[in-house]
Amino acid sequence: MERAELISLLTSGADADVACREALERGADFHVFTDEGGPIPASQLAPTYRRREAGIHRQGIETLGFAAAVETLETLGNQPVLLGRVVSDEPLMSFVLFLTPDTTSVLACLGVGQLPPRT
Repeated sequence: MERAELISLLTSGADADVACREALERGADFHVFTDEGGPIPASQLAPTYRRREAGIHRQGIETLGFAAAVETLETLGNQPVLLGRVVSDEPLMSFVLFLTPDTTSVLACLGVGQLPPRT
């Protein structure tokens, strides 16, 4: 998937989509996992991300769109999704994208703040 194509799929005005799109426009690293196991049923991802959400919030780490993304996964049921990742240096944030198997639509996007590397 090309950068411009992924940018064009982040059309929602949700905070996570906007921040992810801006990170991509600034040259953030990204990868869509099309060859690593293929699509995964959303119903298998939802509980995992619900637990991650709780753990991240306990740690006080900033998130964008996490609850909305998990709700979307729960709503999708067994619909297959592909995962994507965008890692931004400025701001220091990692985004997880949930895409349709044909990569024509982003179903949900969430962002997780990253702690700076220890020196």
